[in-house]
Amino acid sequence: MTISEAFMDAVCEQRNNIPLLLAVVIVMGLLLAFSFLFLQPGTAAYVIALVDLILVVGCLVTFGGTYWYCTKRAMND
Repeated sequence: MTISEAFMDAVCEQRNNIPLLLAVVIVMGLLLAFSFLFLQPGTAAYVIALVDLILVVGCLVTFGGTYWYCTKRAMND
């Protein structure tokens, strides 16, 4: 067993916890979207919100992709 297979086995063992993480990230994204209504472009708070948006989207893609991959992998086994 290679290191990548062992890592994916360990990650896919946590497949039941990924929907909770996705829910938390979605709520964070909704709250962030609401905060953009009150931020002025060019301010420090706006820049921080943009960085936060990148992090939220990155987490959403990572957790969503991981859940999809682990579900597909479980169906093939």
